[in-house]
Amino acid sequence: MARTKDEALHEKRQEEILLAAARVFKTKGFHAARTEDICAEAGLSAGTVFRHFPDKRAMISAIAGRELEQYQLEVKRLATRDGLQWLTRITEKELTELLCPTIYDLGADSWLELVRDEASRKQLLAVDKKLRATLTAELSRGQQEGWVRKSLEPQGAANVILAVLSGLALDQEIGARTGTAATAAALSDLFSHFISA
Repeated sequence: MARTKDEALHEKRQEEILLAAARVFKTKGFHAARTEDICAEAGLSAGTVFRHFPDKRAMISAIAGRELEQYQLEVKRLATRDGLQWLTRITEKELTELLCPTIYDLGADSWLELVRDEASRKQLLAVDKKLRATLTAELSRGQQEGWVRKSLEPQGAANVILAVLSGLALDQEIGARTGTAATAAALSDLFSHFISA
């Protein structure tokens, strides 16, 4: 029984450290963030932090892994008939929820740092490739079933959909005032003409 409590405490501590690290990375950027800053933000000693993570890179890798899991779930949800048709009628509220930062709210600076690391870049590219293939396959299936335009190029369309959503997420992060209601209306119009048969 005590082992279960220890595992639960271990997971709780890891989560506290990762949330603190994410806040520090978001505020200071990956390179300017110091381990001491993360310890202070988490309210934990350096010994406790290092017992869970050997360095900043291990922390950012753990955060990225969790963020990627969430991203994969969102893209898989969109890569269905219901998800793609939802894009054709997306509302302001739904767009706001879609672009809402995750629990970690990892900034572009941290993602770029991960891309500079060879192993992390390979992992990110593998996930991206898989998600693009999933979306492409669903668009192709939609063409066969008649609810996606026959003239649409599925692979290119998957690239465009992900680029538009990534661009909007970046706009959100940098604080661009894009007008969510107008953007949702334009997205709905764009995707209904772009995707629908």
